[in-house]
Amino acid sequence: MMSLLAALVSLSLQQPVPADSIKARLYVQGELTWYGRGPATDLSNRLVRIAAIRRLGFGGTRLPVEWVWVEPVRGQRNWARLDSTVAELKQAGLAAYGVIAYSPRWAVPAGVIHSPHFAAHRPVVDGSSAKGDTVFAGFAAAAARRYRGFIDRWEIWNEENHPAFWLNALDGFNRGADVDDYAHLFTLTRDSIRVANPGARVAVGGLASLNGVPLTWHDPLDSTRVLSAPTPQGYVRALVSLGVSFDAIGLHPYTTVPPGRRAFGRGVVFPDLVVDSVLDLLDELKLSGVDVWVTEWGVNAPFATSQTMLDTWFRDGLSALLCRKRIAFVTVHTLMDVNPQEHYGLLRIDGSETTDGIAFRRAMSGWTGCPSLR
Repeated sequence: MMSLLAALVSLSLQQPVPADSIKARLYVQGELTWYGRGPATDLSNRLVRIAAIRRLGFGGTRLPVEWVWVEPVRGQRNWARLDSTVAELKQAGLAAYGVIAYSPRWAVPAGVIHSPHFAAHRPVVDGSSAKGDTVFAGFAAAAARRYRGFIDRWEIWNEENHPAFWLNALDGFNRGADVDDYAHLFTLTRDSIRVANPGARVAVGGLASLNGVPLTWHDPLDSTRVLSAPTPQGYVRALVSLGVSFDAIGLHPYTTVPPGRRAFGRGVVFPDLVVDSVLDLLDELKLSGVDVWVTEWGVNAPFATSQTMLDTWFRDGLSALLCRKRIAFVTVHTLMDVNPQEHYGLLRIDGSETTDGIAFRRAMSGWTGCPSLR
């Protein structure tokens, strides 16, 4: 029987892929470092996943460089899985950018160690957040130096404007998505990466869109409290007011309604509230050299009431993102769902298409280019 890997290679000769100009700007979140060399019968095998990424027509992937997994024991870094993943991506002719994030248990306060959310806590080493930033920046510099020439674009942390992904409870009281707190870590890490790789571009970690409006969220460490989550534009404005500079902004413009739809008593959610508002802010602040990196975008399939609606959502969403000149690249989330409660994956574990996968393929096979770059 033909293995799935062989089948994917065969299919790559048959399936339409995007034009090269779009392929170079189209990435996918493949979570490659979570998978290894299992049997070549399903997508739990990393080589099968890489073959699928090529077959679907992506130019590269978002590569998690997670401190929590590389250095689970203080002072003992294990780069083996990342090294092999990078080697396989190079062999496949795929590009990657890196996201540095998440704290090991030894770099969070004692009261958070046993929380299932511990890795989302901002780094704290020997009881000091300042030392945590320094040690985290040292790890980031080591990664930037190690993969220089292949990974030259880095985003720092992930959805730090969302209380679920940025915890700060050094004194037992979680301050949540504190812009000033993130600014300290970002600035030191940015500078450390640039020393390790002077040609690197460094982005503010992908900001959660929140459907374009601020929200409140239950404190992951204390369910009796609620914390606020600022919009991406509000968060970026606050960073700039603190004097923080950056090469790019990571953005996750998910929505729960399709392109062109109004909701929440406001304007059109996508692209107006979750994309154009950020681009307009950059223009207002005269940050002409700052790009936007869409480091996650996708559709949770149950939000669409039919395959036709899902097809249109993908077509219009990808067009709106790829046809904006300030957006350097777009990353589709995700190759395959990890959380069974979510339905963003393009493929099932056996390599067959999901409804999202069908919609993505139809959007790309019908791609006619951008009438103009806005």
